[in-house]
Amino acid sequence: MTVLPGRPPLEQGSCRILHLEDDPMDAELVAEHLARPGPACMVQLVATRASYAAALAEDSFDVILADYVLPDFDGLAALTMARELAPGTPFIFVSGTLGEEAAVEAVKRGATDYVVKQRLARLPVAVERAMTETRARVGQRETLAALRESEARLRLALSAGRLGAWELDLRSLALKASDTCLANFGRAPGSAFTYDDLRAAIHPDDREAMQAAVAESIAGHGDYDVEYRTVWPDGSVHWVQVRGRTIHAADGTAVGMAGVSLDITERKVTEQKQALLTREVDHRAKNALAVVQATLRLTTAVDMPDYMRKVEGRITALARAQTLLAEDRWAGADLHVLLREELAPFLGSHARAALDGPPLLLPANAAQPLTMAIHELATNAVKYGALSVAEGGLAVSWAVEQRSDQPALLRLRWAEVGGPRVDGAPKRRGFGSRVLDGTVRVQLGGKVSLAWQPTGLICDLEVPIGLDGGRDDRAIGRQAPEM
Repeated sequence: MTVLPGRPPLEQGSCRILHLEDDPMDAELVAEHLARPGPACMVQLVATRASYAAALAEDSFDVILADYVLPDFDGLAALTMARELAPGTPFIFVSGTLGEEAAVEAVKRGATDYVVKQRLARLPVAVERAMTETRARVGQRETLAALRESEARLRLALSAGRLGAWELDLRSLALKASDTCLANFGRAPGSAFTYDDLRAAIHPDDREAMQAAVAESIAGHGDYDVEYRTVWPDGSVHWVQVRGRTIHAADGTAVGMAGVSLDITERKVTEQKQALLTREVDHRAKNALAVVQATLRLTTAVDMPDYMRKVEGRITALARAQTLLAEDRWAGADLHVLLREELAPFLGSHARAALDGPPLLLPANAAQPLTMAIHELATNAVKYGALSVAEGGLAVSWAVEQRSDQPALLRLRWAEVGGPRVDGAPKRRGFGSRVLDGTVRVQLGGKVSLAWQPTGLICDLEVPIGLDGGRDDRAIGRQAPEM
């Protein structure tokens, strides 16, 4: 290795040069020119093919200088070897025999420059220019690598967020859409998707709003943000949110738009369910208040403590129904659980009630009325029927009848046994009877059948499952004909 005399150790901005030259005098002359003011240089001199190949394999250099005519191989072979072992390293021919045609051929094959030995004064300039160009290329490669890495991170972020990217040329209406964006419109990755296809995919009821949002974004230089329904090729309807921004030329002309898309179908379904749930809760709350009002108005008692006890029992039954519905997010209430919870306060610790029937989730609109009906039956059983004596008991059974052209029918039987002897129907129709009639018949469109057998009361209820709630629940407070 040859270090130029008078030069300090290599620092930032220094230059490492590999010089292929078999003539020591020419090598010394080249070194003298390189030693003139300029970047600090360290030159490694090699003279043979083998030493040249070893140097290329073992070390890295900023510039390669080479004679054109060598004892055991020529300069073009040295250039080829450099392109293979040190691609991207500037290669400059320094020769006294390089003609114009050979110089042109050398440049075609990848040489950076050539300097004739008769004009070595321009060698430092050629080396500096070669290094500058190399640094520029390295900077470009690093910039491109950083850009590709940034784009990869962006694609990853878009994919993780299920965001599709799109671009629209407003002059030609050429649309570019990423695979995720295509998926948001029900298209396969890489499939053709034009702006006309986009407009056709938008639900007819939403196209006008979409076009108005585009026009407003272009005219007002603002962001584009719109939600609309899309009809997929399979006919299914989905929701998509599209955001973007208009791109303007220097003169202010809108030339394009770019942005992202997001499938928000799941969110929209959740919002719709939430809205339905809110309306349902509001409806049920109004119903509950109506029931409470009727209870307060129509409950009869011999004194205030008796009145308070009856009212409290009925309102507590109503609260239990509300709790069961809230636990299942107002999707419905399990009939077995509803019966067990409602009968527990009347039975105490004694197993005096048999429950028998298939699993059944009552619709939300049926749970509250049935709870009130069961409460009145239990209250009557405790006061006058089977639950008024220790040896009495009751059996509650149910079955569901499926009907092809109508909602399924719930058949529930309440049968009391072991209570005081029953000598027939009561002479007076009380509030409990009106609750049964109002909840089952008026609210739920069902039927109530009461049979006062000597062994105890048998009550058969028939309730259509799935009927829409919305009847006038205040009907339980109306006068009804005698049974």
